[in-house]
Amino acid sequence: MRTRTPAALAIVAALALAACGSDDDSSADAATSPATTEAMAEDEMSDTSTPDEAMADDEMSENMSDDEMAAAVGDVTVLASERDDLSTLVAAIEAAGLLETLQGDGPFTIFAPTNDAFEAYLGEMGMTIEDAVADTATLSALLTNHVVSAADDSAMVAGMVDNPFVSLAGNELPVTVDGDTITIGGAEIVEADIFATNGVIHVIDTVLAPN
Repeated sequence: MRTRTPAALAIVAALALAACGSDDDSSADAATSPATTEAMAEDEMSDTSTPDEAMADDEMSENMSDDEMAAAVGDVTVLASERDDLSTLVAAIEAAGLLETLQGDGPFTIFAPTNDAFEAYLGEMGMTIEDAVADTATLSALLTNHVVSAADDSAMVAGMVDNPFVSLAGNELPVTVDGDTITIGGAEIVEADIFATNGVIHVIDTVLAPN
């Protein structure tokens, strides 16, 4: 079973240099040229990433190519909001209070149901979208079942046939591959590899109901 621990939101800490030493040290400091001092300051400022940021960046780099990362133009919520076929998902994310979370560093893999998928699911449940957004706890559990704490492109997903993903809701999402067709938790990926600055979106044709 594959599990991923969500990277913590980055906290940028200010670094300060402590100046201390003997008279000899002070003399040496005084002899340091302005150019050397400026270079040291620039080096210090360039290395301000926290361990959590570094872990998130490493995971993104491991699972997404340089070209894929360079092509990303917004976070997962921004890219989803630009698509008409994911408008129900975006509205649900906002209603459940998950927007800020999914705008974070991630990394996230979002298995994004289409509007038609949500319509079919709500019909099966005998609910309207208004009913769904009124129960934010249930809605949050449903939506987090579509999120994995990783940034896995379709090739990575296809390689997980023997090692199910675990969603942020804690449910296993088994993967099957049949030719060019990849399914996750029984839902077919109908459009893959929409790369974001904090992860990747795969559009699916069925809502992944929690167990």
